[in-house]
Amino acid sequence: MPGGDRPRSQSGNRRRAPQGSNRGGHGHGSKQSARNPASSRPDTDRARHPAPAVVRTAESAENAEERQAISANRRWAALACTIPALVIGGIVGLIVVLLGLPLVGAGVFVVVTLVIAGWIWRTAPGMVVRAVGASPSNEEERPRLHNVVDGLCATMGLPRPVLLVVDSPVLNALAIGRDPQRASLIVTSGLDESLSLVELEGVVAQELVHIKRQDTVRSEIAVAVVAPLALVSSSGAAMVHALVGHGREFSADQRAVGVVRYPTGLGSALRTMAESTGSSTPWPPGGGRISSLTRWLWINPMAGATSEGVVDGELDDVGLRAAALALL
Repeated sequence: MPGGDRPRSQSGNRRRAPQGSNRGGHGHGSKQSARNPASSRPDTDRARHPAPAVVRTAESAENAEERQAISANRRWAALACTIPALVIGGIVGLIVVLLGLPLVGAGVFVVVTLVIAGWIWRTAPGMVVRAVGASPSNEEERPRLHNVVDGLCATMGLPRPVLLVVDSPVLNALAIGRDPQRASLIVTSGLDESLSLVELEGVVAQELVHIKRQDTVRSEIAVAVVAPLALVSSSGAAMVHALVGHGREFSADQRAVGVVRYPTGLGSALRTMAESTGSSTPWPPGGGRISSLTRWLWINPMAGATSEGVVDGELDDVGLRAAALALL
């Protein structure tokens, strides 16, 4: 056939497909997807691992709430010290005024008020320690307890509290102190000797939460303020409970497991405490009227209580709190 009449190749009429087009689902884009399977994967990793900005926001909200709690506790404690001081200062000042010395009476009122308020503020922690009969803990005798406290203080950014021990088989602990720099952690000998390491860690973390949020200043001032009334009334412990707040221990439990990230440890400790709640061992320790006011400051306020003394639905009851932790 002559060369001019030769038909054009079919491929010569075919237009080149645009670069990146996907013919039959096997184009460049499909190959790229095959080479990078993660590019078409759902964002499951993002769901499992929140963005840093989200984590920072949550931490900021938690820190803001903690600062508010600290401020509220310190304001409450200052007011609780001032009210009885105002009453005593007013009475003394009025007596001086009635004696015909009004200016002196005004000065006496101010001085007496400040002295009494300062005295309550400074002596409240020592009052609690003496009332329950706590003594300094020897690190050589209780190395496990001291190691747990050191580790958790480093985790929570707290100075190490003074460790005190009450010689009692009852499993219990409490924390006091005007601020974290002057705090004390009191545990019973039974607590240190009976709990496993993870259980002890949960209990200590719970008490350190009280120190960090400065619930301790509120609780010790409540005992100091109610102490004079306890001399003439048997309802002093109930008054302290109302002043420190119902659900105080329940709330601290929830925050403590966030620190140790193991609810089972604290939950197991609380269940052990619940099983021994009706023990015949006298509680609170010390036996005096001021000691009895400390009941609702301990992690197990129901220790030594009879079944008639346990109120249904009481948020601070260790049995209810253990059940709540089991749901986490």
